[in-house]
Amino acid sequence: MKSVKSSLKEKIAFLKLKAGDSDAFAFFYDKYVDNIYRFVLIKVSDKQVAEDLTQEIFLKTWQHLVDKKEIKSFQAFIFRIAYNSVVDHYRQNNNQELPLEYIEEKEDATATDQGAALDKKIDSQVLLEKIKQLNPDYQEVLLLRYLEGLSIEEIADIMQKEKNNISVTLHRALNKLKSLIDQKQ
Repeated sequence: MKSVKSSLKEKIAFLKLKAGDSDAFAFFYDKYVDNIYRFVLIKVSDKQVAEDLTQEIFLKTWQHLVDKKEIKSFQAFIFRIAYNSVVDHYRQNNNQELPLEYIEEKEDATATDQGAALDKKIDSQVLLEKIKQLNPDYQEVLLLRYLEGLSIEEIADIMQKEKNNISVTLHRALNKLKSLIDQKQ
C-alpha cells in the first residue's frame, strides 16, 4: 500500500513538475539527490567533484524543464543526465578509465553497527575490486540495476540501448563477475 501511495504522489508531483511547479522540482530533488550523488561519487571517486557534478546535473534538469522539453520518466531522465555528465567530466579531463570506488560508511554508526559495517565494507571492497575488472558497460548495468535499483527499461533509456541488449549485458556481467569471484576462492 505504501508503494502505491508513494507512486501516486510521485505521479502527481511529476505532472506538477511538467507544468513548471518549483515545489514539485524540490520534491524530486529531495527524492533523488542522494542517489545521484552516490552514482556520481562511485564514478569519479572525488567527493568535491561529485558534489559539483550533482549540482550541475540538477541545474541541467531544471533548465530542461524550463525549456519545456518532454520528459517521460524523471528517474530515467536524471540518471541519463548523470551518466552523460560523468562521461563529459572524463572527456574534459582526458581520463580514459572510469574508476569505481567504495563509498565510506557513515561515521555516526554505533559500536555494534560498526562491526557489521566493517564486515560489509570488506565484502563490498572485494566485490567492487572484482567489478572494477569488468568492462565499463558491465560496470554500468550492474550499478544501475543493483545499486540504484533501476528496471531494465529504465537502464535501456539511460544507456540509450534496446531492452534486450541491456538484459543480455546484465546476464553476461553477472556471469563474468561470478567467474571472477570464483577464481579467488
